[in-house]
Amino acid sequence: MTKNNLLTGLMLFWAITLPAQPDSSAVRDSVTVSYREVFKQLVGMEVDPSQFAEVENLILQRDAGRFNLQKGRLYLCKPVMGQRYAAVFQGKGTFNFTPTTRIEQEHLARFYKTSTLNESFESLFLFFVDSTLAELQRHLTFRNGKRDRRAEEVLNYAQRYLYQKKEKFYEYSILKTLLEEAENGYFYSHFSKNPREPFFFEVNPHADEEVRFKRRLKGPSFYHFGEVINQFHTQEEYASGADLARENNLDIAIHSYRMDCSLEGNDLKFSADTEIEFESLYPDQNWLVFFLFSELEVDSIFWDSGQPARYIKEEDSHILWIKSDHPLPLQERRRLRMYYHGKLIERAEDWFYIRASTGWYPRHGERERADFDITYHVPEKFDFASAGDRVSSDTSAGIVTSRWLSPRPLRNFSFNVGFFKEYRIVNDSIPPTTIYMAETGHQEIAQQLARQGIGSGKDMEKQVGKDVEQSIAFFQEIFGATQADHFYATEIPFRHGEAFPGLIHLPWETFQFTRAEGFDEMIRAHEVAHQWWGIGVDFLTYHDQWLSEGFSQYCALWYLHQVTKREEKNDNRFYNMLEKLREQIINNRKFLFGSGQEAAPIWLGRRTHSSDTEGDYLTIIYHKGAWVLHMLNRMMLDLETLDEGRFREMMGAFYRQHFDEKASTEDFIAVAEKNYGEPLNWFFEQWVYGSAVPTYHFASRTETTADGSYLVHCRVRQSEVPAEFRMPVMVGAEMEDGRIIASRHWVSGESSEFELGPFPKTPKKILFNHLESVLCDVKEERW
Repeated sequence: MTKNNLLTGLMLFWAITLPAQPDSSAVRDSVTVSYREVFKQLVGMEVDPSQFAEVENLILQRDAGRFNLQKGRLYLCKPVMGQRYAAVFQGKGTFNFTPTTRIEQEHLARFYKTSTLNESFESLFLFFVDSTLAELQRHLTFRNGKRDRRAEEVLNYAQRYLYQKKEKFYEYSILKTLLEEAENGYFYSHFSKNPREPFFFEVNPHADEEVRFKRRLKGPSFYHFGEVINQFHTQEEYASGADLARENNLDIAIHSYRMDCSLEGNDLKFSADTEIEFESLYPDQNWLVFFLFSELEVDSIFWDSGQPARYIKEEDSHILWIKSDHPLPLQERRRLRMYYHGKLIERAEDWFYIRASTGWYPRHGERERADFDITYHVPEKFDFASAGDRVSSDTSAGIVTSRWLSPRPLRNFSFNVGFFKEYRIVNDSIPPTTIYMAETGHQEIAQQLARQGIGSGKDMEKQVGKDVEQSIAFFQEIFGATQADHFYATEIPFRHGEAFPGLIHLPWETFQFTRAEGFDEMIRAHEVAHQWWGIGVDFLTYHDQWLSEGFSQYCALWYLHQVTKREEKNDNRFYNMLEKLREQIINNRKFLFGSGQEAAPIWLGRRTHSSDTEGDYLTIIYHKGAWVLHMLNRMMLDLETLDEGRFREMMGAFYRQHFDEKASTEDFIAVAEKNYGEPLNWFFEQWVYGSAVPTYHFASRTETTADGSYLVHCRVRQSEVPAEFRMPVMVGAEMEDGRIIASRHWVSGESSEFELGPFPKTPKKILFNHLESVLCDVKEERW
């Protein structure tokens, strides 16, 4: 069973108030009319034949995008709620687009082989809440025309990308703008030469990065979704010099949750009473938006005054609209109390699937932090663990009631429940730790695997527990104590892991067996490491997500290294794993008959994934992000003792300085430079903001000097990277007695030469890129 096939059977529901309220129908009807009327008119938008104009060489400049309507026909669309917001153009036109930043220009070139796009189009749909209507009316002469079926087709097809009929969903930014009757500068365009391969350009003042260029998501013809190619701030904002990374364009800030949740019966039916305290971040807000798992049905909502709130939640939708009881002024703090229930948990035999690990409580933004105070009521026969700190637990009439608090404002909160085998770890150097393994579920899996000749591990709760215990101790030694007063490592029936404060979800596979290569040790340690990276130190924007995933991945590698050195007395599994990750990065989309699209830089975060680059998020953010830290480790390594002290100090300093903060890549660069003792902008430009990976062609020859010693002449030809690319590469000279004499040498430009030695004896072997000091492809050649 997968996560996706659990998301079925949805219900339509809207505003419901307490039966005791005599005006409940009026409350419901007023919100339904206002919301549904806007929604209905948007969905039913029509071309207006009475507003027709011939167009010739009309220029519309919107930030980095420039439309030239060279020659054709333009119709305004009929008003929505009394105002005109849309137009349709047919004819000949061009769209010129140069992203404002170098990184975005380079990313555009990955898709279209150019940093400036000049795209011709024959149809254009515009939706605008800016100066567009005034410009059109100023430059064009509108008159009565006749019905144009082609213009209607353009509009209807464009609507497919804004409106999802099944979910009754209309593009959030447009719907919110019209419900607020705002004049906020919003601009949206849909244009194409090939009608079924449209492009999109948008300026959305409420987005984190306001300017977006998109194409149609690749896939079957029934896919009607845009896929972001470029995304950045407005030119005006860049010119202002403001700290745009810390800009917050959300409508509200949620400060706290107080929740009372019940899981009832054998199937753990879910219901919740949730009180949210929030603050308005914009003046005069009439509508609030929250996101809640689509199968959770809202029963009622009340304001802090006790008055029922008016709201809408459509069938198959995760969007909850709430009408403000009055226009909310900037910085006003309010409380809402929501009652809801639904099929959050799916039971399959003795496996329990939590279908929305974070969507079970109303949210507004994905990355905002809040205080949590949650009470759970769970049947006594089930085992249960939650994020946060448990402050009380009582049992009455077969129900365990426990209360859990967040130690500080947190981004995510979750729990796990089921029939678990418990394994407790007592170690004075770490918090009390409990392993929860779904033993009965594994018995069935073990039988199925045995029929295929695949064995299962023994005492897996202890194997998992060992890595959890040792990795906590290792990370505490470097970064400092975890903030959890108790730590739970629990199994989930999925193939991914998740981390929350004091709680991790581990995939079922890592409880079935421990693979020899080290993958399972890394999976366990990776989720543990999130207690420091992602939770202890959060990341600021999606650009900085590698500070969570890449850091946790390197910590997992680092932990594997410690285990293999201590238990196996060698480095083999660590370097084998590094090599596997290196090969995955370098060979990404290299095929027998050529190469695929160039990978994006770490800086683009989640946008490294696209319909052309589906595996890149894992490869770039996790694996390459980990490699960046490994290269810094090797740059700081003491070559004589191989001591990692400087690197350890850097990582610990970064954690201590930014604990309980949202850190940026620039914050990390500042700490790295301080500990390295030299500027490192060149390093991060290459490895985080750039995407090139060097190929080194290495050659060496040995000569005897006049005094009988030996010199090794080395030459490195560098390719696949810009001319200014440079790195210090470690080179080892392995002697007959097994000693390795290591040194660092700068490689830059087309070719670099250096010498090793002199040595009293001829080195047995020259180890170029010793200890995997640089992420690169090495090819040896003759001198």
